[in-house]
Amino acid sequence: MAAASIAAALGIETAATTRRPHKAAALAADHVLVDDGGPLTIAGWPEGTDHVLDLVGTSTALDSLRLVRPGGTVCVAGALSGWVIPAFEPIAMIPTGTRLTAFHSDTLRGAAGAHVLRRVVDQVEAGVLHPHVDRVSGLDEIAEADRHMEDDQATEKVVLVP
Repeated sequence: MAAASIAAALGIETAATTRRPHKAAALAADHVLVDDGGPLTIAGWPEGTDHVLDLVGTSTALDSLRLVRPGGTVCVAGALSGWVIPAFEPIAMIPTGTRLTAFHSDTLRGAAGAHVLRRVVDQVEAGVLHPHVDRVSGLDEIAEADRHMEDDQATEKVVLVP
């Protein structure tokens, strides 16, 4: 949601995926794709998208490669499904002209990422970016907050504060 919000603030048309249709409205995206296990397509972009930011990882990377147009770029930045694509054959699996790259947040660790974080904070404070917060709970309410998420009731981020 944060990536979609940042892209929207930059004037970029966005799409996002969800496995839960009832959560589609909470996604800060122009287009929502419901992942029902079949091939993903974006009706608004029949020729494919320019870029895909894949936050899930290897289980969706090949689908992401099929969503971009020739010359498009897929950036894998999530590892929810691990970092290894079984039987990955780049020559056969990356469409001609398509770029596959990755982003690792450790490249922005410490002082190297301070300016990026400062820019995001400034944009939130200015009302340009809007955090998607479902609820804010104290650490003494952690069990209730966890139940809220486990019961699939959280549509946005659950924030814990000391």
